[in-house]
Amino acid sequence: MANTSILKVEIREKGRSTPTSCRVHLTASDGESYYATNGVEYQRDSHFTIDGVFEIELPAGDASILIEKGKEYRSIFEHITMAAGQMKTVEYELERWINMAELGWYSGEFHIHRNLDEMAHLILAEDLNVAPDLTVWNNQTAWADEPIPAEKIVAVNALHRYGVLSQEDERGGGAVMLMNLDEPVELGEASRWYPTGWHYCNEARKQGALIDQEKPFWWEAPVNVAMGVIDTIGILNNHLHRASVMDNEAWGKPRDKARYPGYAGFANNVLDLYYHYLNLGLKLPISAGSASGVLRNPVGYNRLYAPLESFSYEDWFHAAKSGNAFATNGPMLFFELDGAQLGETIQVDSGGVFRRKGSIKVRSQATLERAEILLNGEVIHEFHAGVNASEINEQVELAIDESSWVVARAYEKNDQTVRLAHTNPIYIEIGGPMKPKRESATFYADWCRELLATSEADSERYENATQRDEVEGIYRQAVGFYERLM
Repeated sequence: MANTSILKVEIREKGRSTPTSCRVHLTASDGESYYATNGVEYQRDSHFTIDGVFEIELPAGDASILIEKGKEYRSIFEHITMAAGQMKTVEYELERWINMAELGWYSGEFHIHRNLDEMAHLILAEDLNVAPDLTVWNNQTAWADEPIPAEKIVAVNALHRYGVLSQEDERGGGAVMLMNLDEPVELGEASRWYPTGWHYCNEARKQGALIDQEKPFWWEAPVNVAMGVIDTIGILNNHLHRASVMDNEAWGKPRDKARYPGYAGFANNVLDLYYHYLNLGLKLPISAGSASGVLRNPVGYNRLYAPLESFSYEDWFHAAKSGNAFATNGPMLFFELDGAQLGETIQVDSGGVFRRKGSIKVRSQATLERAEILLNGEVIHEFHAGVNASEINEQVELAIDESSWVVARAYEKNDQTVRLAHTNPIYIEIGGPMKPKRESATFYADWCRELLATSEADSERYENATQRDEVEGIYRQAVGFYERLM
């Protein structure tokens, strides 16, 4: 056509001659997103993933192209002028700015809703090492018309694997994710509030599954934590998008927007909810998830990095469950206390003082804003990056005289979304475990009382008195758990 042109693209990794899988965002002169027919299209985030080569017809004029491959390659952004009737060929080289696997760190995420036949391609395009696919979601299942494979972990290559059977229960009380099941958890016909998410978690634990509390602001999150069925909790969750933030708590407990305004307030509320658990003396590891397939994120946008001596799918989940990991949707964050690693507990004799040197290193392909070290939820050290700086390297002296926890976090500058990295805690026990803080116990006791009162006031929530007694009995146990900690 007279007013169109043809764009031919080949994308390689720097230093290699063959095309590489990656993600492409292509916007033409008409402002519309365009998708290569030989790629995997994902309109929710206006992108397609490709094996490195494509040809596409575009309207004449100025187009733009953004090329990305996970977190460890430098993004490429370029404007392209397309003349009418022109056939233009362009080549791009993706440069790896950091190789986390060579450093012994491997990436994964917990929240993926993509077709199984796309998974091998997607995790190579996003350079995601570990990817459990949620093939069962409430009453939706990928296994309605075919048997579940005996081998539930698929090796794409030596460093990329995906799982074929994880499950999400997402109803009135929120969402929990049951990772790497032998078979789906089936509890009969479920309604919005019956049975509780705890029932699904409890059944999944019998299979040895890892149980993830998908977000901390779901109403039943503190119930599940109190009942002891949660292994990890999502602090980098699917409301944090690549180019925006879903600035609400959906049908969970809404935040105080006067105290937590805007995008930063959304992220800070999530973190403070998590810190309350740590201030109760609970050693609860973090997780990350993107909900690609449902929301505006590519696979692996929010991800977790865990260190392994040698890579395996199973060992990665073991490291995630043990808390030996950090979460990120941008920077790489390395934090230790004189050799003590993330998730580790350091024990000091009663009456002693913990004195250690802390080391924090942040690396990014983007401009950094700041890094922080927190003690029991309070910032005790803050480091601001220089102008256009993409690295922070600092050492600090810590002196702690009571049982506590320490984390590090780091932020990139970004005016569209929240880009941050956050470590798991390092725990310090001086003469014994941390004593629960009354403020945090009261916070979650009040939360569970409110949940119980709302349930009691809703005459239509359950089909019968047996269901009501069963659910509200669990809620009362949660209230009692936090009251005892008070």
